[in-house]
Amino acid sequence: MRLAYAEGLILAVLAPFVVYFLGIGKLTLLETLFSVFALIGIWTILSAFALISAGDRIFYVTWGLVLLSFSSLFVTHIQYAIALILIAIIASLLINSATRREKGKISNVKVGQNPAGQNSGV
Repeated sequence: MRLAYAEGLILAVLAPFVVYFLGIGKLTLLETLFSVFALIGIWTILSAFALISAGDRIFYVTWGLVLLSFSSLFVTHIQYAIALILIAIIASLLINSATRREKGKISNVKVGQNPAGQNSGV
């Protein structure tokens, strides 16, 4: 599965540069860099649902959003782009901590402890 993800990343990096150097879409260099990071972010989000195991899914989705917001550096003012990147990082940290906390709360019963109402036979 990791190989398919890597192949998608290679395609996401090379395809905009092919379009740029062939002059097909009349892209500027900044638009090409925007396309590279936008495609990497989109590919990371899509592969999180199609290729990556459920345990790593939140990690890939949040970093896909960070990369997608990083692409805005090339088309908006630097202040707004940095604000978007920081918001995406903060959101990813909050989402990761919230899902990690929920996974840890499977049961309040500790190992070796009997649930209420059951005798240990002593």
